Amino acid sequence: MRMTRSEQAAGYLRLSEMIVEEELCINLRGRLEHCTRCRDVCPSDALRLSVDAVDLDRQKCTGCNSCLPSCPAGALRSSGFLPERFVAALAGRERIDLHCRASTGSGGGVVIPCHSVLDARLISAARAEGVETLALHGLDQCAQCRYGDARDRLRHLAETLDEWLGEAAPRLDLEPVDGARKAAREYQDQPHLSRRAFLRFGGAQAVTQAADWVVPGLSPDEADTEVLPFYQSRVYPQRTVQYQAVLASRVGRVPWRDGAPLPWKPRSVNALCSGCLVCGERCPTGALQASESGQAQQLSFDPLLCSDCLLCERICPEGAMASRSALTQNELEMGRSLLFHRRQRPCGRCGTPFVPEGPTEENCRVCGNEQELDDEWLDMLSG
Repeated sequence: MRMTRSEQAAGYLRLSEMIVEEELCINLRGRLEHCTRCRDVCPSDALRLSVDAVDLDRQKCTGCNSCLPSCPAGALRSSGFLPERFVAALAGRERIDLHCRASTGSGGGVVIPCHSVLDARLISAARAEGVETLALHGLDQCAQCRYGDARDRLRHLAETLDEWLGEAAPRLDLEPVDGARKAAREYQDQPHLSRRAFLRFGGAQAVTQAADWVVPGLSPDEADTEVLPFYQSRVYPQRTVQYQAVLASRVGRVPWRDGAPLPWKPRSVNALCSGCLVCGERCPTGALQASESGQAQQLSFDPLLCSDCLLCERICPEGAMASRSALTQNELEMGRSLLFHRRQRPCGRCGTPFVPEGPTEENCRVCGNEQELDDEWLDMLSG
């Protein structure tokens, strides 16, 4: 018995692999259990988190990919679903049929692991590409689906879209009639697409046969390292957060709701900042970047790269990091800006570069404390 194309798509998704890059996890970066978002949404209890590791139980993992949009650092990825290729597959189409693996639809469309991979960033980016309606096939199977129930997350998605876009938000059709806008086709009347041929259409390449199926993942002969760019820091290699990058690249084309805050939060530092630079060194997305030389130290920030993981606020020893909602696109499109730039001088005792608090300060904080202790000791001896 021949497989339907949706069954072939499901077969392709079963070959997809979850990729864990635990060095990007903000718990490991901050050495504290700050984020549990991926574990909280996993329907199969397949994730274990600590300050030392991100453990994925591949026996329990179903490959639903529900954890992907929840990770603010991009530590979790899937070879079966790439957000940028997903949005690219929707470009120029007013109505899109989205099929999860439980869908029995036969009219073509985009096949995704589960509707839980969708979030407001992806749908807003799709709106920027002209999408007005998304028909979500397979939700009638959510209650008993082994990949989890996506309906609550979709309700939250709809609320967020209303906050961001208002009446300009794409319509989510949760009970689509299969084939309502397509001519009815029986599989035997369609050109047969072999499994090998189907696999060649990974990477969001449409099958231009009678029925149009798209699987927005890596093609079998493509390495994931060739697809995603890096940002470099002194401490960790930083990879773009895919969901964040998809929306950031289209920020100027999204029909944002008038007067509503934009979904980015610029950062600033106050006078309490000691210049330790730990926030820039540990930032998982490259939004904060720290640099230091013998003459100066500086901290810069690019709001479009920030995923609001809050790690910078948690690990700042002085509590000097603050955030606020962006109100205009101009704030975002200005790009990277300096949060501070401080000149340094070599310590008079140890020679280590430091930022003086006043024009007469000659020693770093450590040597200054030692000098005070020495002075107190000499006063005691002389007394």
